[in-house]
Amino acid sequence: MKKYFLLLFALSCCYYLHSQDVKKDFNTSSISIFKDGTAFFIKSGQVSPTGSSYTMKENIPPALSGTFWITSPNNQIESLSGYVDTLQVAQRTVARNMFELLNANLGKRIRIFLAEDKVLEGLAEDIGQNDPAKGQAQDHPLVSLKLAGKWVALPKSDIRRIEFSEEPDHLLEWNKKEVKPVLEVQFTTQSPKQPLHMMYLAQGLNWTPTYLLTLLEDKKAKLKLSAEVTNKTEDIEHTDVNFVVGVPNFKHAKDYSSLVDFFKERLNSRGVAQQTFSNTFRGQAYAQFDDFATTDVSVANTSTGLEGSTAEDLYFYTLKDMSLRKGGSGQYPVFEAAIDIAHIYECNLPQNNERKNYYQSEYLFTPTPNKVFHSVKINNSTSYPLTTGPILVVKQDQETKPISQDQLNYTSINDHSFVKLTEAPDVRIKQAEKAISRAERAKKVKRQNGEFFYDLITVEGQIVAKNNKDKDINLNIRRPIIGELKQSNVKWLKAERVNTSGSPNNTTDVCWETQLKAGEELKINYTYQVFVVN
Repeated sequence: MKKYFLLLFALSCCYYLHSQDVKKDFNTSSISIFKDGTAFFIKSGQVSPTGSSYTMKENIPPALSGTFWITSPNNQIESLSGYVDTLQVAQRTVARNMFELLNANLGKRIRIFLAEDKVLEGLAEDIGQNDPAKGQAQDHPLVSLKLAGKWVALPKSDIRRIEFSEEPDHLLEWNKKEVKPVLEVQFTTQSPKQPLHMMYLAQGLNWTPTYLLTLLEDKKAKLKLSAEVTNKTEDIEHTDVNFVVGVPNFKHAKDYSSLVDFFKERLNSRGVAQQTFSNTFRGQAYAQFDDFATTDVSVANTSTGLEGSTAEDLYFYTLKDMSLRKGGSGQYPVFEAAIDIAHIYECNLPQNNERKNYYQSEYLFTPTPNKVFHSVKINNSTSYPLTTGPILVVKQDQETKPISQDQLNYTSINDHSFVKLTEAPDVRIKQAEKAISRAERAKKVKRQNGEFFYDLITVEGQIVAKNNKDKDINLNIRRPIIGELKQSNVKWLKAERVNTSGSPNNTTDVCWETQLKAGEELKINYTYQVFVVN
């Protein structure tokens, strides 16, 4: 019986190792990791079918809907099916007590020493009701043992020690029935070996870009990008990995593929919270003004790092031969580059409104000045697009000093972005407006709920900016204005928004770009007209 048991176990192990484990039968050739917590796997392997079918019972990929493809380069696949089956699964454990040690050494001659100096001796042929291979509980107080052709039942507590005529086995092995998912590939022909390719999108693998900006000189800096990877999907072993920049569109990959929908409960219960940095969001205000900075961009490309490539609107940083265990995390350098920067002081003023009582007949300056931020304009002269991610800014002279942490937004090659450093209390900006003329009932608007009359108000605004620093600065003052712009004594840049509100007024994003010398005060006077409800 022992020989039969071992033979059955050996055959079972052989079958599992060579025809049922996806991890062992397939090699991962590449992984493309997106920032939304998904990754695209490409694998290939030579499998050993049984007849014309190959079954996968271990490490079945948790593929998302519409992305799971298994193909044969020889066009030999007839069908692919997924189902749940009851299987004999090999179990192994180290013997932890006398009973398990007896079970592990069936077929050997033994001597059992009992209480009161009694000894049982003979060939251990079989185990009784406590056999783990029969699924019985091992906590029963009695043990039944077939010894020298006779069945002996005795309390486990009576066994004092066991002597073996040869070195005992300490590994207990048996088969256990388990309900397991199965994927089955049916081939059109029978062959001892069949090549297969596999690709799928899966959740649980994520990369987050992290930047380090080191300020070196007034107009020079060094930019580093690293990829922080968290892996909750599967072991990555010596695989080429792509860190993808761009916005993926996997519209139907919201659930598991129907072939592996036995994973559905795990997917629905997964609630991993993570911050993602979408490349569709450009958080800096008025990024459409491309000529804010006063310095020219003319830096040579001195970037070094991973190989990069484009595919349609996506960009791929490729890291060769990466390894990372499931459940692990790692940080990997992507590139380092010398870049040009420009120091900018920025102030975003609040938008006006269409309420009649908002407009006064005299300037009403707010007692608290508007916040001014010291920012740097990053000119992307590298050979890489800059994907959205957190950025740490430090200053390097005699020592490294921390300055700030902000978010760097998506920046195309040869484009620019702004990163906030600190608030600048030495630059003070005040702003106020007054109505200089009013035309009552100047416009009538018909709506479903009646007619409305609007007054037309001509508004004069004034901005007072004072530079209390001991150096000259570049200053950008931005404001969205509702109404029709008229005049400004300082040149303003204008970008009109699309009007979808039904209001008789349009909204324009305005920027005054100027320079202030040390100690200088500047007054900006401008006018516009706005319709307000009568």
